[in-house]
Amino acid sequence: MTTAKQQQNRKKYTKDYKLKEIQKSLTHKARLKKEYLRALKEEGYSVPDKKADGKSKEEIRRLKQEQRDKNRKKLEEQKRGKKWAKKEQQEASEDRRRSELENIKHIKSKMDEREKRKQKLTKKTRTGQPLMGPKIEDLLGKIKGDDTYTK
Repeated sequence: MTTAKQQQNRKKYTKDYKLKEIQKSLTHKARLKKEYLRALKEEGYSVPDKKADGKSKEEIRRLKQEQRDKNRKKLEEQKRGKKWAKKEQQEASEDRRRSELENIKHIKSKMDEREKRKQKLTKKTRTGQPLMGPKIEDLLGKIKGDDTYTK
């Protein structure tokens, strides 16, 4: 069971209630201002005119249009920036993919070379003895390829 106060509080925090309160306060303020101005007029004081900020409706429309254009340009720049960032990200991922593929090719070629070298070095004679020719050629190739001996 809810009490009357709880029901009243629930009513206070609804959107409709707040809208009505705002409208009520606005009409109240307008009525007070109108009465104040009428009282000034009756007593013989000069009534201040409505505030003229020097901007006509056309000026206000133009300013609003300029603001809209500025906001639109800003949004377009943001979109371009996002597209550019996305393009850069795609290019970076594509570069990474290419370098990984090159790496894989390089690794495969090295493994093939090692396999061929292993096949040469593990050759045996009919009696099961290892062949020394390929081993000596391999050692000579290593010596020729090393910079310390070719200075």
